[in-house]
Amino acid sequence: MEWKWTVEALIALFALIISIISLIKSWQAKDMTNKLTDEANMLTKGQVEIQIREMISAARHRYSEMGCKFLNKEAMDEMANNFINSATEDYLNAYDEACAKYLDGKVDKKRFKKLYFNEIKNLVEHEQTKEKYIGPQTRFQDTVDVYNEWCKGN
Repeated sequence: MEWKWTVEALIALFALIISIISLIKSWQAKDMTNKLTDEANMLTKGQVEIQIREMISAARHRYSEMGCKFLNKEAMDEMANNFINSATEDYLNAYDEACAKYLDGKVDKKRFKKLYFNEIKNLVEHEQTKEKYIGPQTRFQDTVDVYNEWCKGN
């Protein structure tokens, strides 16, 4: 009878050891999964940042093209004004989209501020574009929110 208790105790001890090993392995797997998830999130943020830069660059290029094309002409017809207004809207929308991603936490906030602080400040304060950011009815609220966060400490 004593050997039966000994065998049962050994089996229980063996089961306990297996459970502890399984618990340790599951913690290690969880840590590895968290590390991989963090790396994937960083890659995703990097891709979003690249897309933002490409979007802004394309809009800036179009904006510059339109500005240069009609800069020295004395009389701009209605179509030229429409092209310039459209290019301006695309340009400001690109920044607003980038600011929306910043506010949603889809980009590295420190790097975003480092890259775009001056550009966003200039857009909101520049004579040619500041009227687009004034008032409660602005179409570029995300840009205004980022500007206020950075420049006014809100």
